[in-house]
Amino acid sequence: MNIRKLPVLIFVFALCLLCKAQSDSSIHLCTGFHAHYGFIIPHSEVIRPLSYSNPYGYLFDIGLLNKSDESWRVFNSWWMAGLQTGYFSFDNRDTLGGTFILTAFAEPVLAGNKKFILAVRGGGGISYHTRIYDEITNPANQFFCTRISFPVYVSLKIKYSVIPGGYLTLSGFYNHISNGGIKQPNYGMNFPTISLGIEYYNPALTLDRIYTADTRLTDRKVHMMTGILTAYKVVDRTEIYPEKGTLSYGLYIRVLKMLRTCYSLNGGAEMIADNAIKEEIKRAGTGLDHKRVALTLGQDFYMGRIVFTQYLGAYVYSPYKARQMVYQKYELGYMFRNRLTAGFFLKAHTSDAELMGVTMRYVWKRN
Repeated sequence: MNIRKLPVLIFVFALCLLCKAQSDSSIHLCTGFHAHYGFIIPHSEVIRPLSYSNPYGYLFDIGLLNKSDESWRVFNSWWMAGLQTGYFSFDNRDTLGGTFILTAFAEPVLAGNKKFILAVRGGGGISYHTRIYDEITNPANQFFCTRISFPVYVSLKIKYSVIPGGYLTLSGFYNHISNGGIKQPNYGMNFPTISLGIEYYNPALTLDRIYTADTRLTDRKVHMMTGILTAYKVVDRTEIYPEKGTLSYGLYIRVLKMLRTCYSLNGGAEMIADNAIKEEIKRAGTGLDHKRVALTLGQDFYMGRIVFTQYLGAYVYSPYKARQMVYQKYELGYMFRNRLTAGFFLKAHTSDAELMGVTMRYVWKRN
């Protein structure tokens, strides 16, 4: 990955957005700069000795806020989508180094008037790390073992208007960076930051057009959902075996019950064939089955067409012993009009990410 190309890519993207904004008065182009300062959460004793530094960095972002009815219905709110790029130093040059990031984000508006805007932002993308784990030269850095990792974040932001279209911003971010369990060691880093920044909208932003969402719960039936998932993971080299990449897959079935227009409960079962485990079993020569089956129970949160799912899974079949018999799983997806949802998932045992990949599911609704 050539980091020097990032500014060029962002500049080209900005030109495209500017042309689009100027051709449509309902589209507002936003550019921003934000400075960050934070701390590292020592979520494991292994990384505690390196968790007393204070990450700091700067981020540039560019996005579009579309005030059309169709755009509003994605979140049932005004929202902005765009790209964010910049650099974080982990305040430990020799061991942790720093990271260049490039992420996509969505930022729904929670409330707003002529002076203040309250918004929440969530995003994810890729990061390039200057210092990573090496068993000889850098064994202490167990946060990151791959140059490329995947940052995700969520933030709450307050914007104060100082000039037409111009805002001062104060934000609280919760940042997480890991490789999703693709390769070990991968404890990942959780680091909250506080951010001060400036943003400018062209044309100046007004939130005067109001659309309404139908909050009546008309669907009270229990529906069935089926889905598939896949993930990539690397098995480390040993003195005998070389490093090997593996592709895992899974199937799941759930039933869901809507309790509110923005909330539902779900329960079901899933089978995951983790081919990284299959390779470990092959190397050990134990002949165990690498597949695992679990019962799951969770909840779904809906914001327009965006759905966030979290649930717990308890293994009922796991010949190759898991780290814990209960795991947590998170999914973030976009619902299409044909009952199909596609997105990303993360499976973890407590603080250790095991699999990260893509998932797709379909809801079978009864008439």
